[in-house]
Amino acid sequence: MISSQEDIQNTVIKTPSGIPVLIKDVAEVHLGHAVRFGAISYNGEKEIVGGIVMMLKGENSAEVVSRVKEKIKTIQKTLPDDVVIEPYLDRTNLVKRAINTVKTNLVEGALIVILILVLFLGNLRAGLIVASAIPLSMLFALGMMNLFGVSANLMSLGAIDFGLIVDGAVIIVEATLHYLAAHHNSQKLNQQTMNRAVGASAKKMMNSAAFGQIIILIVYLPILTLEGIEGKMFRPMAQTVSFAILGALILSLTYIPMMASLFLNKTIKNKRTFSDRMMRKIHDWYVPLLRKAIKLQYAVVSAGFGLVIFAVVIFARMGGEFIPQLQEGDFAIHCILPQGTSLTQSVETRHAGKPYIEKFRRSGNSCCQNRQRRNTHRSHATRRIGSDGDAETQKTMEGKKKL
Repeated sequence: MISSQEDIQNTVIKTPSGIPVLIKDVAEVHLGHAVRFGAISYNGEKEIVGGIVMMLKGENSAEVVSRVKEKIKTIQKTLPDDVVIEPYLDRTNLVKRAINTVKTNLVEGALIVILILVLFLGNLRAGLIVASAIPLSMLFALGMMNLFGVSANLMSLGAIDFGLIVDGAVIIVEATLHYLAAHHNSQKLNQQTMNRAVGASAKKMMNSAAFGQIIILIVYLPILTLEGIEGKMFRPMAQTVSFAILGALILSLTYIPMMASLFLNKTIKNKRTFSDRMMRKIHDWYVPLLRKAIKLQYAVVSAGFGLVIFAVVIFARMGGEFIPQLQEGDFAIHCILPQGTSLTQSVETRHAGKPYIEKFRRSGNSCCQNRQRRNTHRSHATRRIGSDGDAETQKTMEGKKKL
């Protein structure tokens, strides 16, 4: 059994003319280094030592990165002066961009919906009552997400459509305004009369509001059946939207009528608003177009079927993507070399491509990594005549290191 370097040195290679030739006669035996399978450089200038921090499944990214930075400060104190730990890919930036993307989508979406509501309802109070269902529906959705363990991420929150959420509330409030204008025009109502009027109008439109929200929920049912990567990516989005719509449905049948009864103006005035004038112009434009379409009904139906067939053909040939955009700010460039390329040649090729990468790099640092994917074997004996790989490794280890 070989158990030491001396045993290796005294191993017989061959015995010409009865004289044993040992390994120590033709080579030096010493502890060597592992065969290099990869290399990483800093800004294409020098090789460095790279490390990756692995996060456990289900952990909070921001908290993990914060704890890692605290540990790096402690580790840095124990390293030599010429060894520096410098993060070159910080996930904090990705987390901040994801949060900002979700925040922008939610805020801008809510503001646009509120503006459209006030504009088309023609009543500031009515628009604000409908818009108040948005944060309450989101609060209901977040509570259900916490209850069912659905993660709040870019897909689940960034894909919420506030127009779908306020659909039922718009039906109830608009019906209430129409009922008040039709039955109590130019009157000043007390609270009891207002309660009866809102209750009567809400009962008539309750089925329409409920069915409208239920139909939207049914649309998301197929997404909930997805499996694999598609399921992990899109199921949280469908669940979050379903929770929000369910909350909006409950609010439109309970909260919205109550708010309309309390805060709508009880002095009913027959006054034409900007919304009325705008809808009148749209109506005057639409009625002649509708009459022409009825006269040419066969042509209109044929054109409709033709557009559907054309859309199906286009849809079958195009790709599909339903992911909110996230500008991470980092680029991953993959250089593919012929099979069997040596690690030295890979590093040289990488350095040769640095000028092209520099044209696109505006700020920050770049790190390039090469990996050797050939089958190699480790050896503890080296020839007397040194190899280029050993010399290159020695130079790398003697130089300044960076992590």
